[in-house]
This record gives sequence, C-alpha cells and structure tokens, in this order.
Amino acid sequence: MTLEESLSAVEQQIEQVSAALLAADPLSLAKHSTALRDAAADFSRALEQAAARGMPLPASLQKRADAIRTMLTLHRDSLARLAAVTDRQAAGLLPPSNAASTYGDGLGARGAAPGVARIYRSAG
Repeated sequence: MTLEESLSAVEQQIEQVSAALLAADPLSLAKHSTALRDAAADFSRALEQAAARGMPLPASLQKRADAIRTMLTLHRDSLARLAAVTDRQAAGLLPPSNAASTYGDGLGARGAAPGVARIYRSAG
C-alpha cells in the first residue's frame, strides 16, 4: 500500500469516527475506531518503508498528516468531555458507593461478640 493510499484510508476512517461521534452511536464508534487504528498502523508501516528507502514525506502528504493530527486531538478532547458527561449522568442515577459493609461495620458499641465466627465480622 502506498503512502497516498494509506493516508486516504486514515482520512476516510476519521470521517467515519466523526460521524459516529456526532450520531452518538457507540457500536459504530467502536467499529470505526478499530478500523481507524488499523489504518493508522498501515500508514505507519508505509512511512517506515518509505523512510527505509530514503523517500521523504512529500509536503502535500505532510499537510494532510498534520490535519489528521489536529482532528485526532479534537476527537480525544470530545471523547474526554463525553466520558465526563457520562460519569455525571451515572452519578445522578446510581447511589454513591461507600466502603461500609452491607450490614454495618459489625463493631457496634462493644465490638464483635467473642463467640461469633470470624467470617461474620466486618472487614472494616
């Protein structure tokens, strides 16, 4: 695969990931994110092969690669914001967890009774 082909594949996958993010479609996002990772790996291999042959990256491809880097930064930031919103929504729906055991700490006013088996004492 040439540098041009592999870079075009990365650009196509970024467009698909962008569309999935805008649509808030988690299945499509997962599918296209995996495809983007694979396309980026192919582009990386093509770059390594070109460098091994002593071929520099043409300026037009460098500009496109810079645009991809910018877009990936935006996607990373968008995903971080989406994760924060999701965390807040989950916190509003689910009660906060605490370290207390289900039936209390078992210590009470006088501690555990001497004849109670150890498995019935709280880990707290």
